[in-house]
Amino acid sequence: MRSEAAWLVVSIIAILIIAMAPEPVLDSKERFFPDIPVPPSPPCPEGTECALTHICEPSEPYISPNLTELWNANGSFRIFSSPNLVDLNNDGVLDIVNGMGIEEQEIGAVIALDGVNGSPLWQANTNAELFATAQFKDLNKDGQEDVILGGRSHQLLAIDGITGEKIWTFDDANQGNDLSTSEWFQFYTGQFIPDRNGDGVDDWLTSNGGDPSKGPGESRSNGFMMIISGATGEILSYASTPDDKETYMSPIVFQPHPEMETEVLFGTGGETFSGSLWSTSIQDIEAGDISNSIMLTQSKEGVEKGVMAPPVIVDITHDGILDIVAPTFDGRVIAIDGRNHTIVWTIEVSEHAFDGNSVDIESYASPAIGYFTDDAIPDIFVHFVIGTFPDYSASTSLMIDGNSGEVLWKNDSTHSGFTSPLAADMNGDGRDEIIMIRSGGEMFENNGVMPFYHDIEILDSCSMTHVLLAHREGMSIGTPTLSDIDGDGVLELITTDTTGYSGPSCSIILWSLGVDAPTSISWSSYLGTNNDGIF
Repeated sequence: MRSEAAWLVVSIIAILIIAMAPEPVLDSKERFFPDIPVPPSPPCPEGTECALTHICEPSEPYISPNLTELWNANGSFRIFSSPNLVDLNNDGVLDIVNGMGIEEQEIGAVIALDGVNGSPLWQANTNAELFATAQFKDLNKDGQEDVILGGRSHQLLAIDGITGEKIWTFDDANQGNDLSTSEWFQFYTGQFIPDRNGDGVDDWLTSNGGDPSKGPGESRSNGFMMIISGATGEILSYASTPDDKETYMSPIVFQPHPEMETEVLFGTGGETFSGSLWSTSIQDIEAGDISNSIMLTQSKEGVEKGVMAPPVIVDITHDGILDIVAPTFDGRVIAIDGRNHTIVWTIEVSEHAFDGNSVDIESYASPAIGYFTDDAIPDIFVHFVIGTFPDYSASTSLMIDGNSGEVLWKNDSTHSGFTSPLAADMNGDGRDEIIMIRSGGEMFENNGVMPFYHDIEILDSCSMTHVLLAHREGMSIGTPTLSDIDGDGVLELITTDTTGYSGPSCSIILWSLGVDAPTSISWSSYLGTNNDGIF
């Protein structure tokens, strides 16, 4: 068994993810390049209309939101899953769906809470912890949204959104398949794709991999990319990772341009094994062979670390083609041109954290995308921890200009764990603020207790004012969610907190921020406002 600290970090990995950057390694697979103009460099030259889109007045005093707790729902599980929102009871108020569980007891659940008061709508129990983020689709053709969610020990299930009854479970749907269920590991947050088997229901593209029973450096089995029937849970197709490495990353499905083919991004490698970010196609996964996947990044030479946190998809070259911004576990942020998969810019986080004195830097958090500068090109905010799995002592957070890759703001701290950050304009000045939850505390038990805490913070990207909104006990691992859940024009925040391995308990909390809800939110939840990784 691993130490409790190691177990904790592996759980964080599931939810959640110093030399010059290597040249991109592309295979000979042909890609179609749309016949649209290549933009000038930089995309928004100084003085152009593009460069004057999000002007704000930094001399204006910043007034931060005030958190007011509206309700708090407590439970006897742990929560590493991120909350997601859907109106299940048709009352016009968004409800909260969350995974939970107790890893060592091999129990778990999906819970749906009434957005009005936090009371339970239903709970569906499972045979292992559920750490992925719920996604929603009408799977039983009753005209109402249903829920799909996965986690440890090949737990994956679809649940009727109204009744909470199980529509299918992965294990039941695939009894007797040629590939033994002993080969399956953890299911990560997936994406719905258009119906592949002609039954009129969208299907589920996901990744499966990671063996938490293995210690650091211990040999691991390869992961899989899978397509699963949305209606029945049956495996439609699966393909082994091209490098035979494990996988921990939630896949991203996107079309860079309307004239280009849909790509599927997945990551390989882990905390102690090298790996890459790859691009493949739905068709290749259907064929059961993704060996010709395009390698977008590779680990630095001599470094055994992979790609675990999902990248984000955003046009930073201002050419109408979506690009890729990927945090890697070896301490880099890499921007990749969606037109031709070349490197736009690379940031070595070690050059910025603690004045360049931190060599070992890793990340489990996906970036947030928002408008943090004057121009029309979206920008990036990232979290990285300082240390080497499973021992982390500090962290650093960076705001990055999407146009140039310049680091605009940096904050080193003694926090040692992160949810993914969020971005929204909360004061109507045309610039996004960043909401972040940063955790800290003793990684090892102290007299049988693991004293964790977390801070809810906000950064105003106009004045660069950094404010602590709340300091709370317990870990907060799942990425929070920003929304006006009841449509009253006031912005709310949904957070979770949980204990460590000293004992299971958790809370799901609805806060009012007391500010006007923006017309649209740049990055409101795990994998963005639409939970697909795309800005």
